[in-house]
Amino acid sequence: MVRIVVSVAIGLFLVLDLALPYTALGRRGNEIQLRMEVPVDGVKLGERFPDQSFTTLDGDTLRLSDLRGHRVLLTFERSVDW
Repeated sequence: MVRIVVSVAIGLFLVLDLALPYTALGRRGNEIQLRMEVPVDGVKLGERFPDQSFTTLDGDTLRLSDLRGHRVLLTFERSVDW
């Protein structure tokens, strides 16, 4: 029974792998193409990041200058919807 379930799962992954390039999600391009479209300011690890303002989930504005003296980890994730 386990072999059948695993075989079906592998078959579904194969179909997904073959069909994904023809969907809107798959036509976006690979990671290298997407990175070439994003401008890079050249800030390196440990350097002071230029002052930016961000909108929080509550709708408030947060500036990086408000966080001076604290360690900050910014994570940027691309949306599937764009």
